[in-house]
Amino acid sequence: MSAIRYLLERGGTLAALGENLGLNGAVYHGHWQLTRFLLDRGADPNLPGAEIGETPLHLAAAKGAPRYLPVLQVLLDFNSDPNRKTIPGAETGAFMRDCRTKGERPLHRAAAFCGVKAIGLLLAAGADREARDVYGDTPLSWASWYGRPGEILEPLCYGSYPVSSAYRSDGGGMEAFLQGIPHPRPR
Repeated sequence: MSAIRYLLERGGTLAALGENLGLNGAVYHGHWQLTRFLLDRGADPNLPGAEIGETPLHLAAAKGAPRYLPVLQVLLDFNSDPNRKTIPGAETGAFMRDCRTKGERPLHRAAAFCGVKAIGLLLAAGADREARDVYGDTPLSWASWYGRPGEILEPLCYGSYPVSSAYRSDGGGMEAFLQGIPHPRPR
């Protein structure tokens, strides 16, 4: 923030930051205060990348670090749409490696990479837990593919897809095994 204020005090303009006032950069690097500052000055929280369809919310949901939780909250406070899809097959820089989008929504990414609080924020904002990517996978599918724990899987369940007893967060099954808790021996 101090660098932006410094530039503005010396005659710089926010437009010089590029498309959408540089909001994607602020989000990508986890700067919630700068994200709010740019949104307050007219940046569009729903502006998708022209060839990718990613919004700033997709970028924030691709990051699992705790510092991105306030960024998600700020974007949602400014009515970022939690149900926007990416354009399938587009190369994305959100992961800093050779990755292509799958027509996913922010909740798909959060299911794979974020904590239960981020998932809760997206669900509270109206994210569709039954939304499917281009391959027919839901956020629950993504969480399952990425081996997420039961506390992540549970809020993503819908319809006839409950969390298996092996993955519930009630202290039993695979969760207990992964935490080194011995299983009771059958008698």
